[in-house]
Amino acid sequence: MKKFTSFVLLAISTASALSYAAPAPTISDMSLPMPFGLKGDFAKGATFFVHNCAGCHGTSGNGDGPRAYFITPPPRNFLLAASRKRLNRPVLFEAVTNGRLGTNMPAWGKVLNNQEIADVAEFVFQNFIQPSQLSKKGSQDK
Repeated sequence: MKKFTSFVLLAISTASALSYAAPAPTISDMSLPMPFGLKGDFAKGATFFVHNCAGCHGTSGNGDGPRAYFITPPPRNFLLAASRKRLNRPVLFEAVTNGRLGTNMPAWGKVLNNQEIADVAEFVFQNFIQPSQLSKKGSQDK
């Protein structure tokens, strides 16, 4: 009887764990500006990203760069809905500056100044997180 009770409890706890729904991703305020009053330069950020970030994050930002296969956990996919809901300018700035604990994401704040970090964060934000804003801006410039 003791083995049967243990089996039933294990089955119930497993079923509970499987039916647990992950919490919805936090939705960040996408209108928040870059920290310290910085304005990121999209073009400079693009150059930095291509040379230093695309190897892991991929040129399209979906986490499939040539190094991604060898990285655990895999690099962030900026195109996922959860990424697009959470990664505003301040969050990106912080992640680039301090890296991500438990990942291979380096702390670029050790080698870049705040303006350079703002540049790459702005590129990621405009190009992957909110690309619709980029196309709207381009159509307004014409």
